[in-house]
Amino acid sequence: MKMKRMFGLLVACSMLFSMPVMAEETETVVSDVSTDYFESVEFDTMEPVRLSSAQVDEVFADNNGIQPLITTPDEYEPNDTWLTAKPYDSVEVITPQLTSRHELYTLGMRTAGLHSDTDVDWYTTRMEAGETYFVDIRNVGSRNVFIEVYYVYPDNTATVWSTDPSIHNVYAKQPEKYFYFQPEISGTYYIRVASGGDWSADMMNYFFYVGPAIQTFRIVNMPTYGSVQIWGDDYRTYTCNLTGTAVPAQTAIINLSISNKFPQGKECSEVMSYMRAGGKTYYTSSSGAVSGITEAPLGQSWTIGGKCKNGSHFTYWTAVMNGSFVCVMEPYPGNELDF
Repeated sequence: MKMKRMFGLLVACSMLFSMPVMAEETETVVSDVSTDYFESVEFDTMEPVRLSSAQVDEVFADNNGIQPLITTPDEYEPNDTWLTAKPYDSVEVITPQLTSRHELYTLGMRTAGLHSDTDVDWYTTRMEAGETYFVDIRNVGSRNVFIEVYYVYPDNTATVWSTDPSIHNVYAKQPEKYFYFQPEISGTYYIRVASGGDWSADMMNYFFYVGPAIQTFRIVNMPTYGSVQIWGDDYRTYTCNLTGTAVPAQTAIINLSISNKFPQGKECSEVMSYMRAGGKTYYTSSSGAVSGITEAPLGQSWTIGGKCKNGSHFTYWTAVMNGSFVCVMEPYPGNELDF
């Protein structure tokens, strides 16, 4: 199930069934910035497994996943059955925006925990037909903890997309399990996280994401990991490396601005600056906005240059970034699976 990496950048600016929906429907958008920035990205999506009414009744049994009393619940318990499923969007995002180059592992992820071998966590979310979604669970170690998504039809049958190793062996003992899929029907979907019979008391909380495969995030006061002495009439430069695991692999900047910071020396109110990568140079305006940078990949090795407009200051200067970008949600580098 490999994603086909086809890019064309385009700048554009209730479920009815026999069991009632008990949880509020919420959307899965992390940021309110438009996601219409990729004209064409094709994904190899997972095909669902169809469940009979009897199988649905077994999975959705009212006592499925009830914990022993000895467990220590997290703030989203009880959510041990479909009846007590929590809205996915009520679970706090660990890293909702990018503030450093060390946050990729948790970017957009939510977190909760399994507290016994029989504990099961249920969530609900609304999904739209024809949209492509990314489902991911990580931070589980080499265990069979898995995530799956259900849609139940009015006749009490269902479809399920699952990373259960007993269904798809490729997920066995993997530290991260993920898939892309496209719902055929708009409505409420159930998310289920289970231990796969591989729980231990020393397990950490799992991180999970269920949402659009193409997502937007803000950049908030992100350092550029370098500084330079500025003096005279020439630009002084340093390198800000955002390759590797600094940001998602496939990104396009929506907008970006630079603010000035002075680690040492006097402040200069007349700094002129630019960012350069991929053979292109983007200069900042008087407001700090980086001109013409829309669509440029964020994950590059950037040369950042600055100087005093009048050449009259001698000080230490660094740039701080703010803005937003769109990206393809993918597994953490090194955790890719060979489907």
